[in-house]
Amino acid sequence: MKKFLSKIAYSLLPLLICAGLMYLTFYGNQAITDNAEPESWHYGTTWPYTPFDDKIPLVPWFIYIYHLAFLFVIIFYLLAAAKNKKLVYDVALTISIAFLLSGIIYFFFQSRLIKPDFTPVTFTDKFLFWTWNATNPTNNFPSQHCYIAIAQFLCCFDCKQMNGWLRFVGCGSAIMVVLSTVLTKQHYWLDFVGALAIMLPIYLIIKHSGFGTKTAQKFDSFYAKFKRKSREESTK
Repeated sequence: MKKFLSKIAYSLLPLLICAGLMYLTFYGNQAITDNAEPESWHYGTTWPYTPFDDKIPLVPWFIYIYHLAFLFVIIFYLLAAAKNKKLVYDVALTISIAFLLSGIIYFFFQSRLIKPDFTPVTFTDKFLFWTWNATNPTNNFPSQHCYIAIAQFLCCFDCKQMNGWLRFVGCGSAIMVVLSTVLTKQHYWLDFVGALAIMLPIYLIIKHSGFGTKTAQKFDSFYAKFKRKSREESTK
């Protein structure tokens, strides 16, 4: 366990940065829309709704998978971190840029999701209903939940050093998270398309340009200076 922790220690700061950007871009724009007048452009429109969204069924039990998305991505991110440092930096840099872009999109082109008529009966129904009301129905396009699932899929799909069945489980659960966003009516299907259209090109550019490697080197340099300073202070 100690050996595993030492292998993944470097990945914790990028993970915290990603989490901070997600929180800032999502809840920052939520704060704006909470106080927006219906006539204002910050309030949002129902785009990118399509009639096909009405044909997608509501499946309440998928709300558990929707909430487990954060646990899934952390687990597989750390498993990948123990095997492939470059991959993890590539993915972390990709999702950080994606979060920043989504924050800009939310600010200028806010979307507001139409929830279906629904009367909760079971515990699962009530949990779903609580989730619907935990935040206002904005910040939908592109879906940050899908960002997370795509990041997990990339960590598993591209980490050839990871155990085969773990990669299968990681990719499969990421696909389930994407499905949960539409089957719980938390997103339109085009919210996923938007997330994929943003993340995939960014990831491929970072992966093949070597920019992720340069970022990794900067982080490694920071860690080395931090460790050296800690040793110097401990010897005083």
